[in-house]
Amino acid sequence: MTTSALISERALARTYNTPSYADPFESVEDYERVMEYASKHPNKGSGAISSQLELPRGRIRPWVDNNSKPDPVRAIEAAREYGWLECSFGDPEFTALNTLVANVFSGGSIAERNYESSFALNHRGEESHVFDALELAGVDYQVVGDRDGRADEVRPTEHGTVLGRVLAVLGAPVGPKAEQHLSLPGYLSSAPTDVREQFVYAYLENRAVERSGKDTLTIREKRNWDYLSSLADLIEAVAGGSVRLGKHDIIVSADAARRLGTVR
Repeated sequence: MTTSALISERALARTYNTPSYADPFESVEDYERVMEYASKHPNKGSGAISSQLELPRGRIRPWVDNNSKPDPVRAIEAAREYGWLECSFGDPEFTALNTLVANVFSGGSIAERNYESSFALNHRGEESHVFDALELAGVDYQVVGDRDGRADEVRPTEHGTVLGRVLAVLGAPVGPKAEQHLSLPGYLSSAPTDVREQFVYAYLENRAVERSGKDTLTIREKRNWDYLSSLADLIEAVAGGSVRLGKHDIIVSADAARRLGTVR
């Protein structure tokens, strides 16, 4: 298995908790060793392979005899099938993932217990950009409504936990955001302009609010100051116009908003 520059197999594996391993990626390496040995010695059973490779038979028996796989292996295989592991900044798969990362920060969530991902629909409803992002990522989804006054959500119907883990590897927050010290994804610092722009546009579509009689845009979020400051700097760099940071507000000037184009 290979390692991608942006989303590595090792990092993806380490989102799992594997009781038999201090490092979950070791389960991937052991599985590969076992499968390679078994393919070269098809007449040997789990007992013989266990002795040869010095691995507990109870651990490898399901791999050899029942075609079972460690969860990190299944996740890596799924992520590779979707093209997420091999993607780079210029690939459509990364465009989708970058947009979904922005959506986790600005209106979605990744469950702490199992990394299940979900995304709140913005004011555009069925025309929200999150549908385009999920389709570009190759993920099937369903819309979940009737949520006691909360915004409808769109949730992946297959490999939603793998998607959540991939987004977490890219820097999306896992669990309740209000309880965390947030930071923008590290990849944005070296990303090309179009990647940074896409992140900002997705964020603003979800969070920016127009004020009556004003051309400015306002983002109101109770987040840690350094996160809000970094977000304001990113928006200003993308917009090429003034962005002001208040206590809980980011104010995008009318000039900057016009340069960004219509986000509402």
